Amino acid sequence: MKKIAFSLLCMVCLSANSNAQLMVSKLISKREANFGLGYGLFMFYDIPLSTENKSIRLELIDFAFYPTKGEPFFTSTADARGYISIKLGYKYVFSDTKTGFYLLPSAGYCRTVFITEGQDKADYGDGIAGALEGGYELEVGQRENTFNFSLKYEYDHGKSDFILQSIGFRVSYSFGLFKRKEF
Repeated sequence: MKKIAFSLLCMVCLSANSNAQLMVSKLISKREANFGLGYGLFMFYDIPLSTENKSIRLELIDFAFYPTKGEPFFTSTADARGYISIKLGYKYVFSDTKTGFYLLPSAGYCRTVFITEGQDKADYGDGIAGALEGGYELEVGQRENTFNFSLKYEYDHGKSDFILQSIGFRVSYSFGLFKRKEF
């Protein structure tokens, strides 16, 4: 069963309709002040609704990693925080087309991971994830290629002690290899 689910996820991720973004974010809780900028990536699939400016977004993978300030990236001796989540959201673009300013609330499942110096394994908590993203999409070229710039607030609540809140800046370029624009 796990192999079938993994195969389906890989097929959806590799399809021509899936998209990916890169993100730089910062934890905003006071107890997480000793962590630096976080890095992440985000893969999603948009399902258009009846009009071009509304869609359902399935976030297949939303991942971020926050290392300790001043430590090299992915050091085994430092503390770190991170999350991975799968969410479903509703995207509304404030224009008659699929480009322009948009708002995207979403909710789903998350796993928050805390790595503590001196421990052999990471602690984690499973729970709920919520996000609110606002941004701007700009269409470029002839094949419905788009640039996307956005700000995102993320709240991941694992167990009672595994809570992460962050604000992130996302950038993506979605390109359509097999899409042809109709005139």
